[in-house]
Amino acid sequence: MGKLVEKILERPERFLRKKHQYSKRSHQERLQKLLKFARFCEKQGVENIRDIKPEHYAKFVKEFLNQKSTETKRKYLLVLREFFRRAQLPIRVNVSRNIRQTKEKKMTKLLEILKDCKLNEKQLREIYKLL
Repeated sequence: MGKLVEKILERPERFLRKKHQYSKRSHQERLQKLLKFARFCEKQGVENIRDIKPEHYAKFVKEFLNQKSTETKRKYLLVLREFFRRAQLPIRVNVSRNIRQTKEKKMTKLLEILKDCKLNEKQLREIYKLL
């Protein structure tokens, strides 16, 4: 276990709120998401929380989160946003924009596939409206 993970595990409540509406299991899941990010940062050579840079966050999103479902990605981003705020790191996480971009990429791929099905423009618009 690296220094970064140890630091978070010393006092996890410092970085993640333990809200009354979160069950013990939910809190554990949120902590696991944070620890996964911390382990990723350790592999990038980060040993201290203050050394986490926006580049580490961007690389984590690109290499790890882009493969996940929209809901999983949203949960990770919410945890990271809270962590960055509570650790007072100058990293901004725009959850809705990030999710919207993911959906737009998926939509673009879907439309490309549908074009190969030889649908006309009107049919494509109707399918797009349904999504």
